[in-house]
Amino acid sequence: MTFLLPELKEKDYLESVSMTICSVGSRKLTDAHDYGSQDWELFAPNLTIYGFDADADACEVANVDIEARQVNWKEKHLPYALANKIGEATLYVTNSPICSSLYPPNDPYLNRFLDLPEMAGSDFSIEIETTTLDAICQEEGIAEIDFLQIDVQGADLQVLEGASNLLDRSVFAIQIEVEFSELYLNQPLFADVDSYLRKKGFVLFELEPMARRFRSSLFSTRHPGQVLWADAIYLRDPLQDNCPAYFKQPEQLFKLACIADVLEFTDYEIELLEFLTVNYGEGDRRFNFADLLVSNFANVPELVQAGLESLPTVQRLQNFLTQPISDFCFPTQSSMTKLRFDPPIESFHTDYYLRHNQRRLEHLASLGLEIAEQTVLEVGAGIGDHTSFFLDRQCQVTSTEGRSDNLLILQQRYPNLPIKHLDLNEPDPEFNGQFDIVYCYGLLYHLHQPETGIAFMATHCQHLLLLETCVSFGEDELINLCSEFADSPTQSVSGQGCRPTRRWIVNRLKQHFPHVYLPLTQPNHEEFPLDWTNPLSTAAFTRAVFVASRQPLNNPLLTQEIPLQQQRH
Repeated sequence: MTFLLPELKEKDYLESVSMTICSVGSRKLTDAHDYGSQDWELFAPNLTIYGFDADADACEVANVDIEARQVNWKEKHLPYALANKIGEATLYVTNSPICSSLYPPNDPYLNRFLDLPEMAGSDFSIEIETTTLDAICQEEGIAEIDFLQIDVQGADLQVLEGASNLLDRSVFAIQIEVEFSELYLNQPLFADVDSYLRKKGFVLFELEPMARRFRSSLFSTRHPGQVLWADAIYLRDPLQDNCPAYFKQPEQLFKLACIADVLEFTDYEIELLEFLTVNYGEGDRRFNFADLLVSNFANVPELVQAGLESLPTVQRLQNFLTQPISDFCFPTQSSMTKLRFDPPIESFHTDYYLRHNQRRLEHLASLGLEIAEQTVLEVGAGIGDHTSFFLDRQCQVTSTEGRSDNLLILQQRYPNLPIKHLDLNEPDPEFNGQFDIVYCYGLLYHLHQPETGIAFMATHCQHLLLLETCVSFGEDELINLCSEFADSPTQSVSGQGCRPTRRWIVNRLKQHFPHVYLPLTQPNHEEFPLDWTNPLSTAAFTRAVFVASRQPLNNPLLTQEIPLQQQRH
């Protein structure tokens, strides 16, 4: 599914974009081979498709079909066998003609697999004329190709070698079949194709689908057969210094971003559009995509929950927005209430939450803090998935929660524990008790008054405050308020939260505790960054852990600095 392309089409960004696709081995076996019927059609009427196949009958069928459909793009299928030279070659026809190749089938090897001999086994051979893609492009007046697809059964590298001049001056993306074992005698393998394309300036983005075949009807579910071939997808990377200057032009960067969208490399598309905005958007509105990107981020609930202002991309784009960032970050209450959320247990017990809890708690255990046999105040307990961590260490736990539905489940799970209602945005002034440890994991960023919450926790903490929360990148002292979904059992009760910087949290903790630390390690989870100088994060959330103490802690795993580099636990 495309991300931005339909909106780019609607807003006329694609009017000046011409897109040329070349399919080598263009026999249309399924809808996946009919590029004009896919998202590429969004480029029509500026879409041109060339197909090449050694089977003249298949080309004729494709041309008749295109004419009958009266499509609004240009498409032409030509009966040429493409290789790395002009001349004669032997075509080895297989039991299934679609597996025929310029290389002879490796029958002894194929015979070791189920079903392969019936498809790719030898049948007969014929002599054919071959030509090169460079020669055909010159003959047909094809100046450039933007997306090149190749599937010619083992001879794919030959096609690339015969398109050397074309690859030097055009082609943004290539989808090519590669083999990992010799299905055809002396054929080039993936390593050969990869080496050639890297020298031409392409970067591997994907191998899919991995085609496996079995030697027996009985096989392992962990390693089901042997990977024999796949489609490799390569793209240009104009942001690297060694990329040719042509591909660095803003018009070409935009075309590459569009191709990345069609191929569903959304993160790469976003990176390219951000680069265009920051480097060209101020002087040329055609390349300012800030509003477009942020408005689409606001349509993703997970990103809104994370707080749009805390996203590194949004932070870098906010100077290019034509309206205040709050217009994107604070959706109306009516739009928020349209969403429906799972009940508490289903919400908290997704694979994401269960894994996240495991990583956080194992990291906490690794810090070697004095936790066993302490009194613990757990705030924002949710449905109590962290509570047993302290009970297993013979702690006396008081659990609190701000949502009545979650509170009911807490009471059912831990009927012998003191369970209390507590909203840290507006804590009950009658709340009594002093605790050795206050445990606040995953709550602070759901508060719109986090300073009030920190002050309350400090008032009731005798020794340690253990705090984990979502944060924003940056060295400034910022609170970064944001909207959340008040109806979600995992989100802010008030519908407003925050994504403060680490410095903001540290300075607020220092107002109440003489000793504030951050771990040198981070939980083994992608939401906990290791390099705070590089905010290029693909995770929706960015998290950090803090330890505040009444007494100094002689612990080699903690630092009183705000580390820019951390290690993975």
